[in-house]
Amino acid sequence: MEQFKTQNERITKQQRALTSEKNDLQSTLEERNDTTDQLQVFKKEIERFVNLDIDDMKVLKQILQRLISKIEVFEGERIKIHNNLSPSPSS
Repeated sequence: MEQFKTQNERITKQQRALTSEKNDLQSTLEERNDTTDQLQVFKKEIERFVNLDIDDMKVLKQILQRLISKIEVFEGERIKIHNNLSPSPSS
């Protein structure tokens, strides 16, 4: 009987750990899906931007400010661009 109880406790502990890991993985997957959606929206906006013929620097600057909220530059020439776009509910 004691062996059954010990085994049951071990299995219950493993089950809790696996449930926790599953929840963590689901959260990570949702975050990546959100990031992918945001990236797709950003790419579409950039594609529209690239096709514009803009000679006026003020207009160009305003458009860039609308697209980009922040640019981070790290050591090793790594750059992270934070955009102002989020996926629309219709996409």
